[in-house]
Amino acid sequence: MFRSLLIVFFMILGGFSFAQISTNSPYSAKGIGDVSFYGDAYTNGLGGAAVALTDSNQVNLYNPSTYSLIAKQLPLFSLGLNHYQRRFSNNGVESKGQYTGITHMILAIPFSKRFGVAAGLKPFSHSGYEINDSEVIQGDSIFHDYTGRGDVQEVFLGFSGNILQGNKHSLSIGIQGKRYFSGPERSRNSYIKSNDVQSGGIDKRHLRGSGFGVDFGMNYSFQPTREHRVRIAATYRPGIETGFKKDETRYFYQNFFDRNSYDTIISLESIKGQVYLPSKTSVGFTYSYLPYNESKGSAKRTSLMLAFEYTMEDWSKYREEFEGTMSSGQYIDMTSYRLGVEYIPHRYSLDRSVYINYFDKINYRIGGYLVNTPSHVNGNQIIDKGVTFGLGFPFIMGRAVSTVNFSANYGVLNGKGDASIVKDTYFGFNLGINIAPGFDRWFRKYKLD
Repeated sequence: MFRSLLIVFFMILGGFSFAQISTNSPYSAKGIGDVSFYGDAYTNGLGGAAVALTDSNQVNLYNPSTYSLIAKQLPLFSLGLNHYQRRFSNNGVESKGQYTGITHMILAIPFSKRFGVAAGLKPFSHSGYEINDSEVIQGDSIFHDYTGRGDVQEVFLGFSGNILQGNKHSLSIGIQGKRYFSGPERSRNSYIKSNDVQSGGIDKRHLRGSGFGVDFGMNYSFQPTREHRVRIAATYRPGIETGFKKDETRYFYQNFFDRNSYDTIISLESIKGQVYLPSKTSVGFTYSYLPYNESKGSAKRTSLMLAFEYTMEDWSKYREEFEGTMSSGQYIDMTSYRLGVEYIPHRYSLDRSVYINYFDKINYRIGGYLVNTPSHVNGNQIIDKGVTFGLGFPFIMGRAVSTVNFSANYGVLNGKGDASIVKDTYFGFNLGINIAPGFDRWFRKYKLD
């Protein structure tokens, strides 16, 4: 059954990768695009409250200190994708868009008794929009088409270790280095029409990451009794000027459909520069209630977890500098609040007791978030509010637990009390998988007589 699910998952992933549409949001038209966080299927179901989440059968790629906390001697491979449907409305005019992409790919490997290492890939920002506008100047109608697409990706390598590991207390720390690459491609086409002939100019720009960054993480757990556990965690990304490259080309044309009428005005390729990516600080906690009654050996072992996270990012310091020319002001500071609840009727996935059915082992999650995004329209900050729902389905491979996660969220992006700002109503879903190889397959030892 699990092999069939894997085949279906990769068929869906392959279809999305070949038919990917990147119409994300008009708010991704500035800077390096939309830097909002929705998370993968695991964290998204909890409102994106990711920093303090730990699960021995799941990979938390948003806090590097958790890599040493997954099940010992069992590597985990995790992969996910998401899809969003969006509806934009402004002054009675509506349009639709959609976005499909891969949320992450990661391989995490615990080793020794206290350490873990992970390597993977995930997006840092998205850009995807198509905006059409027109104006009348001296009796002539001038049309403007703005389009953009592309993501800034980051490939990362992280390491973590448990520096304190006791019965009631544990403390792990982690560090993660990453390299940014790829980036948004933007085009602006301004033109007039005369006798069905379109003449005007095109400006194309491509911003590509080529620098490095780093993340730090910490996770502290306190379990005063068997039934109660509290985790406090934090991550920090220092602000850094990292390398980027920019291509810019500008054309003038007499007839858009006649390439011989094109005249190149500007052609600049691979200009090296610096982009300041701001600092990010996240703090969070989880409280888990783990009832256990030895006098009821056949009872279900339920689990209830509450997760909260607060994040702040100083995006107002974002700036780009190429050939001595600096641009800033694309963003403003960002803060977010995220809350989630997870309930598991029976938390021992490997339990094969006859009184435990499969629905008792499913993870049920709900959450919500309020984000003061870094996007703004004339200083009016764009607010993102939404609710989430998620399910985690454990599957046994050998004696190891693999998980398929599903989550959905509904939200609204809008300005504060300004009817002229575009309202973005969206619905999205995430699908993710954490694959743990069975002990018998990867760790079987053969004895020769």
